[in-house]
Amino acid sequence: MKLRYARPRDYKGQGDDPSFTLGKTYIALGVRFQPDGRPAMITVQRDSDSTPVLVELQCFDVVDPAVPDDWTFSDFGNGRYSIAPREFGGDFWDRFHDENPEAEKTFELVIERLKSFHED
Repeated sequence: MKLRYARPRDYKGQGDDPSFTLGKTYIALGVRFQPDGRPAMITVQRDSDSTPVLVELQCFDVVDPAVPDDWTFSDFGNGRYSIAPREFGGDFWDRFHDENPEAEKTFELVIERLKSFHED
């Protein structure tokens, strides 16, 4: 899924938000759906340091809704769901943010695969 950053998110810092560029297209790394009227969230890499972060989907316009066939749907209970690359399931994000070398390598491989998917 490709998304264009179209509406600025709430930013508490000074100046412009360094995380995203208005009008720039990003590749979604996953989508999370939440209950009780809370907004859908997407995982994308921010501009400032390429860290994957959760951002409200409402800040983006969907440019290309296609996702690879190997993405999986997860039900976390209580009305919480996600769709993302299968490699990002389980404790992946905990290991990634703990700088686990295997998780970091997996992340880079998935990113390259997603870029290739969207170039075709």
